[in-house]
Amino acid sequence: MKYFAFVLILLLSAKFSNAQKPFVNFFDTAESIQKKHPENYIIPIKAIIKLKPDSADQFFSFWCQSMMTYYSFFGDYRSTLLYSDEWHNGNRGLIKEEAKCDTAFVKEHHLVNAEEYITSQASKHQVVMINEAHYFPANRAFVLSMLRRFYDTGYRYMPIETIGDSLINEKKYPDLNTGFYTKEPMYGEMIREAKRIGFKIIRYDYGLDKCDDKGKDGYYCDRFRDSLMAVHLNEIIKRDPQAKILVYAGHDHIHEGTTTSWKKMAQFFKEMTGINPYTVETTVQLEHFYPQMDHKEFVAVNRLSKISKPVIALKGDEPWHGDFVDVTVIFPKYLNKGSRPSYLSLDGRRKFYNVGGRGIKPGELVQAFYANEKPGQRIPADQFIAGNQNEGLYLFKGKYELEIKDDNGNLLRSTKIVVN
Repeated sequence: MKYFAFVLILLLSAKFSNAQKPFVNFFDTAESIQKKHPENYIIPIKAIIKLKPDSADQFFSFWCQSMMTYYSFFGDYRSTLLYSDEWHNGNRGLIKEEAKCDTAFVKEHHLVNAEEYITSQASKHQVVMINEAHYFPANRAFVLSMLRRFYDTGYRYMPIETIGDSLINEKKYPDLNTGFYTKEPMYGEMIREAKRIGFKIIRYDYGLDKCDDKGKDGYYCDRFRDSLMAVHLNEIIKRDPQAKILVYAGHDHIHEGTTTSWKKMAQFFKEMTGINPYTVETTVQLEHFYPQMDHKEFVAVNRLSKISKPVIALKGDEPWHGDFVDVTVIFPKYLNKGSRPSYLSLDGRRKFYNVGGRGIKPGELVQAFYANEKPGQRIPADQFIAGNQNEGLYLFKGKYELEIKDDNGNLLRSTKIVVN
């Protein structure tokens, strides 16, 4: 969390250097509260809500970023998308135009299952780099679903950007000390799955703590951070020259080029090792709360082809992609009123567990923790805020501790459950 907050402070201090109003770090506020109340996912976001600035305020965009992040942690997909769109819009107001639809795109391309395509390409490469949008748990569900295929293709190392725990490989399971974004339940499940399969998880991002900030442009520390990320990835190659590596990173770190002086991790890595990574973009072709913000390719594929799983668009044998990557994944729409997003089921690998009939009231937090994980610093397997009677949990087969908490996160009751 330290490096994450520092990056944001660095950006904001540059943008608002002449501002009269003091900077408020919403993330630090939430984190300080959650450390005092671990496993309570409600109190931190309530604290952020109380700090809401006016939409015209210079820090409104930063507030929205904290809101979307913490809503993603406790599984409110609709609110996550809402605040993500507000964040991208800043204080400029919402886009009023109608969503554009590139009908020619669907006519010119044929769609294939993204999981199958990417893992088939992985066998031809030594290093695959996949990015994520930090607020979008469906990215983690997508990667989780491919882990077994990657392992069977020879991949053994999985460097993960958010990892901050040097003992993660010795531990039986991830916990709230594993990283910042790993608090999100699907992220926890992805790491559990990687450990079950046999991946060695690697910490490779140490943030900006060591940056002297003596550069002559605003991207100096960003370049520094990305270069260190590449150095740590290169250490794997030095120890094991034939290592097959699945790198999981945020946003543009996997880009193999840039339009600014911010040179990215993938560029540094290629120069250091001579290895050309296979780069997979998953952060652009995603749905928005406001449909007019959807990309025209996303609109066309979802409107005309009605996909239910992530896809790759091929023209002949060539995959369509954005700038500086090898392939771009197009995701389906998951936002459905009255039901939780379908990616939570992991194509049926996780079963729907109905919590109806337990007297759960709207606004209460429903959490399922693995029965073998010690209370205190647990990451839920799944959780949601109750809103209607049709809601339930998505869980792998196994034993769990089901906990119901009030709208302040205080434990009301718990019971042991088994999912068959």
